[in-house]
Amino acid sequence: MTNFQPIKQVKVSSLIVDQIKAHIIKGDLNPGDPLPSERELMKFFGVSRSSLREALKILDTIGFVEISQRKRTRVKSLVPGSFIEPIRRLLKEDINTVLEVHDVRMCLESWNAYYAAQRSTKDDIKRLGLNIESMEKVITKKKSLIEDDAAFHLLISGATHNKIQTHLMFSIYALIQSTVGICYETSESIEILEEHKEIYRAIKDKNPALAREKMNIHLDNVLSRIHKFFEKKSK
Repeated sequence: MTNFQPIKQVKVSSLIVDQIKAHIIKGDLNPGDPLPSERELMKFFGVSRSSLREALKILDTIGFVEISQRKRTRVKSLVPGSFIEPIRRLLKEDINTVLEVHDVRMCLESWNAYYAAQRSTKDDIKRLGLNIESMEKVITKKKSLIEDDAAFHLLISGATHNKIQTHLMFSIYALIQSTVGICYETSESIEILEEHKEIYRAIKDKNPALAREKMNIHLDNVLSRIHKFFEKKSK
């Protein structure tokens, strides 16, 4: 006799979870990316608000997204916080570790620039261009470039279309912002913007070697700013 198996009913929320997870794992959704609004997601999936919210809670629990009050749900890095937290504690104990963070950054971002120039899409280039425009506006308002600077480097990481690298970069960038970011002076904003523009142009022109060279020049200048900042602090 044929051994038939009973059909299991699958909850609608589980199907939503599977779809969103698949897009994150595939790299269609990167860390920090906002999900569409609840109304848009309900329309896309053809589901009720309760099913959607149940799915988002599941994704939040298993670490794929982060739900914030009054803000859009965002994709979370798949690199566990337990990987970063010990490094964060070490930075509090030994400020010289900032230089070690910069060494790691040099390796990662040099690679990012090279492959972003090879693999970036028109949409990637458009996002980078909009970031440059945002920096120009921030400078005219004499505000800090820290947030736009971080966004620029994370966009380059995303343009490599290597999801492992993108999630790793997103996870460690909070460390970079809280350490290297404090060394940026508003008076240097124009120089930083010009360095970013040169990297952007090399990526846009699909010149991997030049993109890597321009990124290395930028990060060498960042290192100089770090040393200058701590020299001032020690006086």
